[in-house]
Amino acid sequence: MIGILLEEARRRTTGADLTYKSDETTTLELRGGRVSSARVALSHGVSLRVQAGGRIGIAGATDDDAQGLLSRALASAAAGEAGQLALPGPSVWPAVGTHVARAATATVSDLAAPAQLLRDRLGTERLRVAASVSRSLGSVQVANSAGLGAAYDVTTVTLRLEATRMHGDRRLTLLARRAGADLPPLADLERWVAQVRQRLAWAERQVDVPSRVQRVGFLPSTMEILLEPVQQALVGRAALHGASPLARRRGTRVYSPEFSLVDDPLVDGRPGSRPFDDEGTPCRPLPLIERGVVENLIYDLETATRVGTTATGHARRTTFGKAQAAFSNLVLSPGTASWAGILEAIGDGLLVEQLASAGSMNLAGGAFSRVALVAWRVEGGEVTGLAPEVTIAGNAHELLGRIVAIGEEQVWIGSRAAPTVVLDGVTVY
Repeated sequence: MIGILLEEARRRTTGADLTYKSDETTTLELRGGRVSSARVALSHGVSLRVQAGGRIGIAGATDDDAQGLLSRALASAAAGEAGQLALPGPSVWPAVGTHVARAATATVSDLAAPAQLLRDRLGTERLRVAASVSRSLGSVQVANSAGLGAAYDVTTVTLRLEATRMHGDRRLTLLARRAGADLPPLADLERWVAQVRQRLAWAERQVDVPSRVQRVGFLPSTMEILLEPVQQALVGRAALHGASPLARRRGTRVYSPEFSLVDDPLVDGRPGSRPFDDEGTPCRPLPLIERGVVENLIYDLETATRVGTTATGHARRTTFGKAQAAFSNLVLSPGTASWAGILEAIGDGLLVEQLASAGSMNLAGGAFSRVALVAWRVEGGEVTGLAPEVTIAGNAHELLGRIVAIGEEQVWIGSRAAPTVVLDGVTVY
């Protein structure tokens, strides 16, 4: 279909490109170490963009009707936005691992084994352990009328864990999520077991937390609340529409010199890894924040053309949507603080492990207010017990200028790698 579609598009347009994606996802739900349900979902689709009459049109399809898809794209262009895109030609793609054969051929028993191991290792802790495992087998193909044609395969194995135990009248739930191109290594599972046991020991004592402005340590599982406003401000489209507080501050220091952020699509085996984006632009590591200085924003072809810059290799396309700039693997550089150093830096404050999904947040401005579902009281540089469910509030842009310490160990959660970060001036109530 793709060859026929492009050949016909060359005759009827001044330029065309497409992205074809397919996916087969197997999902297992486990309770008590046993598989309670299993399902398989299949999807595929092609997104076509055409340039005709000085305008741009898009259309998508999940069938093999090439003529119908092209007709819809041309109709979209007739009423579409004015523009002309310089489509990328053939290129030499960077090497990056996105597919692991062992994960692709894993059986249901293979996929369930990590969750069963965790159940066995934690069996003496009086925990209720639930897990879900999903294995995605995907492929991405990009082609255009400028002669580009390239494809890569993807495997993604995602393990989600939930361990629950009652402490008095309070239910303590510990969560973990790991995603990568391969099955989770034993070292990751053992690390999580040790972490759960440590948390259970901490939770034996429940302590009060004073309402005040104080130092707070954000574990990697909670860094999203600080990084999302930064990400939003670094998207070229937000800058184009005047919604980015960072767009006019490129080349200046906005955050603490301890803060460096890179988007890296060439990390082997991570969920956001890819050799090229969904428009065929080669990918490369892109420094976003370097020692507190704003260095780069991310762009797809259309937005880059509008602001007079070059695309950065960050386009994502869905079957029925237009291309949008999106991050690949976001990597927050580690610091030098050991675990003991992190606790010492907090001093008398809070260590936050899990935040409620609901709450108030201004992505553009960075202000947030969120309930800490799991947090630990730190006194004199030592964890003294489980804190009650308190609310933490602040402004991410301001707080990232008040970094006290950054941990030396990064933890990957999905497509984000981050250490623990201690910030001064967080409101807790």
